[in-house]
Amino acid sequence: MRKKVCIIFGGESVEHEISIISANSILNNIDKRKYKVFGIFISKDGEFHEAVYKINKSLKYNFIIKKRNKILFSSNVNRNIVIMNKNEVQSKTKIDIFFPMVHGTGGEDGKIQGLLELLNKPYVGCDVGSSSMCMDKILTKETLSNKLIRTTGFIHFSRNEWKDNESAITKRIAKKIDFPCFVKASNLGSSVGVYKIRNKKELKDKVRAAFKFSERILVEEAVLNPEEIEVSVLEDKKIIASTPGRVFPSDDFYSYNAKYVDGKSTIEIPYKRAMNVPSLMRELELTSKKVFQILLCSGMARVDFLFGSTKRVKKPMLYLSEVNTIPGFTEISMFPKLLNNEGLKLKKIIDILIKSAEAKFKKRSKIITDYY
Repeated sequence: MRKKVCIIFGGESVEHEISIISANSILNNIDKRKYKVFGIFISKDGEFHEAVYKINKSLKYNFIIKKRNKILFSSNVNRNIVIMNKNEVQSKTKIDIFFPMVHGTGGEDGKIQGLLELLNKPYVGCDVGSSSMCMDKILTKETLSNKLIRTTGFIHFSRNEWKDNESAITKRIAKKIDFPCFVKASNLGSSVGVYKIRNKKELKDKVRAAFKFSERILVEEAVLNPEEIEVSVLEDKKIIASTPGRVFPSDDFYSYNAKYVDGKSTIEIPYKRAMNVPSLMRELELTSKKVFQILLCSGMARVDFLFGSTKRVKKPMLYLSEVNTIPGFTEISMFPKLLNNEGLKLKKIIDILIKSAEAKFKKRSKIITDYY
């Protein structure tokens, strides 16, 4: 009997549209001989709707949102999804495995994982704690730097701290971080709320802009003319780190526009410098795996690095940039492309992720939760 996999996508995040593309990519590549597919779409208003799929003229599947059909979750293990229409129960169904594909806020920050934990069903990817830690750029940087993972210099502050001490914080940034630097909203992805800063005036303007997205801001030292490198990490009984790839962004850095809009960014797989420098290749592999383990990741992650020099350190070095726990699954996304280079097609990647989720759930189910 085929297991029923529920792909959850959309969400209130600024990455809503990218999530839809990723979900349709999974829909078109999942092995339908092994799995039945059910879709749940989260609107920008936070409502959960049923999503069915149909084949289009290009012979590709697309999710169609049934806006009148709202989703309720039930603790009934045999019927954990209830479909409502005009306040009446239309049907009930059992989902065996959930596949969250909500990028950014609400998806990568542990919120959707918390809901799925309450349903007591396996789900793909990192758990609540790991998701929330990786989504928070400040917490990620502090955790990894404390474990001797090399990152660029950084400071962070809250909205209230900035309001009360704007001048002192600006001076501290100029002294400790210097310019150019980057201002980042603490808990967003896809380079939303990220700004390259060249002077104090830009700093103040962009800090205010970043506060539109987050209550906490990270300011970090810039790597000068960096080579942007990405590694896909997949958990298949053991942790697999892909051969690294390099991104050549069309903008000054790998911005949202460069990633998803203008279509002018290019990639290099495998990353040539690492292919020619075995010690760098080894560092990328070992650091990616170590970061995955330190942050308690499971299933999958994309680990991003920068290679280059800074104003303080002239020798080019490798710096950890960030970790994405629900990376893109679109046709242009690096996560599947890097694994494809290892001989893993998207259908196989999806199958590995589902099996990894089941294995994780089985292991966790053995933990004793009662104490007498």
